[in-house]
Amino acid sequence: MAIHTSPVTVATQEPSELLHRLLAQGDSVSIERGQLVIHPASGKPVPANWMAQHNLTLTLQILSAVGVDAYLYRSHATGRYGRHKQGGLTLQFQSVIGRADAYTIFNVELTRARDTAAGKKGSPLPAGQFRISKDYQLYHFWQATCLPMPRRLSALHDYMGKLKGILFTASLTAYRTDARLDTRTLLALNIPAPVVRLAVLPDNSRTIVGQGPDNSRTRTSDKEIAPTQQPCGLRSFSGTGENTHGKTVIRNHGHTVASFPQSSRKPPQEQTVDEWLADYDSPSASA
Repeated sequence: MAIHTSPVTVATQEPSELLHRLLAQGDSVSIERGQLVIHPASGKPVPANWMAQHNLTLTLQILSAVGVDAYLYRSHATGRYGRHKQGGLTLQFQSVIGRADAYTIFNVELTRARDTAAGKKGSPLPAGQFRISKDYQLYHFWQATCLPMPRRLSALHDYMGKLKGILFTASLTAYRTDARLDTRTLLALNIPAPVVRLAVLPDNSRTIVGQGPDNSRTRTSDKEIAPTQQPCGLRSFSGTGENTHGKTVIRNHGHTVASFPQSSRKPPQEQTVDEWLADYDSPSASA
């Protein structure tokens, strides 16, 4: 489900301590391969509609607590750049916290590799289309996202929308004054659950029954917040909705979700945060 409200609006509607409360009751919250992931301590799946409603708020709270920003894909365009008019693919991004625009450019080919019914070898491809081989950096970037690879690389332009909804991390290109991201550093963001917990909960708080005090350092090292390098095991969703900036922001990813069994309880979409947290953390009726 797409998120149609702006981060500012969502942040004012949702209690700022929501992330803290989830962690305090023992839930595991993290960002894996650019997606928000929740593992409830109760073992119950997170209802899809609750996840969709609170996804953006929780993600903003994680990024703010840890002190990092992330980038979301918005669109792409092809063109010829530089003195030699080299073919390039520009990916447009927007940061989640700062709402600042950014971009990066991958080298691509913009002409046909052979004669086809649509045109002769060497003729320009239609606007927005491009071709690459497995030697191109764009190919390795796409592999790292764990997104489906088209059967033909020449069809990759049709898959670009699948980048929507993934949180990316990247460094700005050195010696430039614009917001160009270094393609070599552009990867899906990974913030492990222990890093989130350390950033949100006081070190010495006993947040879970039987848990000893945590005397580890309070400052989070940049090395602990890194682009994901784990094997591809989660399938990313392609975005179709739009937010106030015209694009999908964040989606649920990679975990089974289900509604609560029918009972006298309110459905999740009608519950307040307090009611949902109490219901969510209680033993199931069949337990």
